[in-house]
Amino acid sequence: MRPPQSSLRSSLTTAVALAIAAVSWTAATTRTAVSLAWTTLRRATARLQSSARTGLRESHRVLAGPLRRAITGPIRDALLGRRLVLSLLIGLLTVPLALGSVWWVDANVGYDALVELVSGTWDGTSPELGVFLAAAVLVGLGALSAGLNSGLLPTSGLVIAPIFGAALTRYGTSVLTYGGGTTVVSLPEAVAYAAYVGVAFGVPIALCGFLLGVGLRRVGVVLTDTAGPSRPTEQA
Repeated sequence: MRPPQSSLRSSLTTAVALAIAAVSWTAATTRTAVSLAWTTLRRATARLQSSARTGLRESHRVLAGPLRRAITGPIRDALLGRRLVLSLLIGLLTVPLALGSVWWVDANVGYDALVELVSGTWDGTSPELGVFLAAAVLVGLGALSAGLNSGLLPTSGLVIAPIFGAALTRYGTSVLTYGGGTTVVSLPEAVAYAAYVGVAFGVPIALCGFLLGVGLRRVGVVLTDTAGPSRPTEQA
């Protein structure tokens, strides 16, 4: 027996109404959630922009204040020197110093004899006065550079250059290999070895000379400032 036509129509109408209500509720809920998420995102973005602007202002204030004065003042002077022209001249002087060291060691001592002299002085088995004098000259050279211009980098280059040149005379010599044979040192190997020796020995010596030169310059400045006020009295 078929159900009445009116019951089918009523059920269909109810189902359609429920579907429309469900779709409307889902759309309203989705719209509310999207609106809430968008509002939250805008507020978070505004807060981030405000924090970023505040951070940039504070960073600019710090960089434009003591930090900038330190970077462009004492730190720059300590690393590059007080007079950049003099630092550049010192940098150019490293080339003839390295070449002169190569010529002197090759003409008067030789690489093998130089290694024996330095090794004997280092381990104390056969100290050589010439090695100590050479180290003292390098310290004095670094102290002179630091006293006149400061600048750890140009001072280090000035001290490293002669050591680099002396170690570069290893080029063309025969050295033992790990297998027990011998091989001739090529130019790239000699340059790499000289750079290593120059940094390993030159940096500590340059640091000692730098501290000595800066200390002597400070003492001279203090003594000059102390003697300064008494001059008008002496003239009077």
